[in-house]
Amino acid sequence: MAPWEISYNSRLWMATVEQLGAADESALSSLLACDPIRNLHLFALLRQLRSQGSNEDKLEVHGCRSGDKLTAAVWVDRKRGRILPTAAGKAEDFSAIAEHLNRTITLASSVGDKSAVEPLERALANGRPRLRYIHRLFWVGPDQLGPYLQSRLRSATEEDLPRVLPLAVNAFCEALGVEPDAAGLELLKQRVEQNVRAGQTYVDELDGALVFKADVAWKSSDGAEISGVYTAPNYRRRGLATLALGQLSRQLLASLPRITLRADAALAKVARRVGYVCGPVVQLLVTDGG
Repeated sequence: MAPWEISYNSRLWMATVEQLGAADESALSSLLACDPIRNLHLFALLRQLRSQGSNEDKLEVHGCRSGDKLTAAVWVDRKRGRILPTAAGKAEDFSAIAEHLNRTITLASSVGDKSAVEPLERALANGRPRLRYIHRLFWVGPDQLGPYLQSRLRSATEEDLPRVLPLAVNAFCEALGVEPDAAGLELLKQRVEQNVRAGQTYVDELDGALVFKADVAWKSSDGAEISGVYTAPNYRRRGLATLALGQLSRQLLASLPRITLRADAALAKVARRVGYVCGPVVQLLVTDGG
């Protein structure tokens, strides 16, 4: 047995947890294909198994097997303390993976099915306070979109940064119910600057003010995910978010097969109006605020 491989046995359940590599790409692809919507954000990461980047920048993948079958996996970003679980897998699979990772990483953030994130949080958070965002995953395809357009929507520029950052901070506060601490604020500022400079942030400007923002959290040939949707309080209940989200979704779907969006109850109303649908599985984001 390899040094990174651990076996778990009981009368009812036998599993092996190990770090996966390029040879496991086919098995991982089949696992993700069991639920391509909820695993959409992981398909792009699957390509990193073939990349030749530095070991420091690479994400690790750890998987749980029952016999020869891969039943669950997580992507691990050790540098940031981030762990992303697959949609496939039972709670005990992720408990086994968490035990396998225990004492080698302290969880800073995770997002995915609530039933997968909670075992990872219990085992790997190391007692640190955690901010939690319970939500559902929505998705939309080209044929589902309603007739919502907003010609004012544009990519944010570096000149917009002083106005985009307050919107991002307010979005953080509303979603998680707390203000970021000094370290979290600095990380948020870096993320906002990175997104704007990469052309991933979109804004709507009205009356000389930025009244709406949204980010494209990631994008690949399989689809994209919209995040950080926020409307300034004084401009709510005017349909601005519906029009802007509809416009951004339409722009992305001109070249992609689907878009996903993580939404709480308030944003869910806007998403459904635009044409997004969701499944019954509750999603959970946990973070230390960074």
